[in-house]
Amino acid sequence: PPRSTQGVSSAASDVYKRQAPTPGVTPVGELEVLDALQDSAYIVVDTRTVQTQYGGTIPGSVNVPFNEVTDRLDELGCSGSSDAWSCEQALNVVLYCNGPNCGQSPIAMAAMVEAGFPADKISYYRGGMLAWTSLGLTTRENTHLK
Repeated sequence: PPRSTQGVSSAASDVYKRQAPTPGVTPVGELEVLDALQDSAYIVVDTRTVQTQYGGTIPGSVNVPFNEVTDRLDELGCSGSSDAWSCEQALNVVLYCNGPNCGQSPIAMAAMVEAGFPADKISYYRGGMLAWTSLGLTTRENTHLK
């Protein structure tokens, strides 16, 4: 769950807000990802394609590749189909990919919002797998690559 920026200087807050490329999306760090993994109101989503998941993934996350996300919004709490999604019951999601230079999550979140997914239900872990593994946090093997 996103932590508050209350008490953060306005300059620092502006930098923090710019970390999310889609307006309304909340940037998060490792602590928020760990919290989300333990919270049934959240789903942590690896937006990388199977081919780009070398080195593992975050345990407890699900894979919804960025190029499939608008066809699979039902897995994130929306109803309907890719022709007309209804996302009033959308789940809170945390999206991540390979790291700060990876464009897969930003593409996914923009497409999700355009398809009707509420931006305020999306959190973005910009550090992605690069930060996760650099910190020595647990990963699990991608079973799709065997």
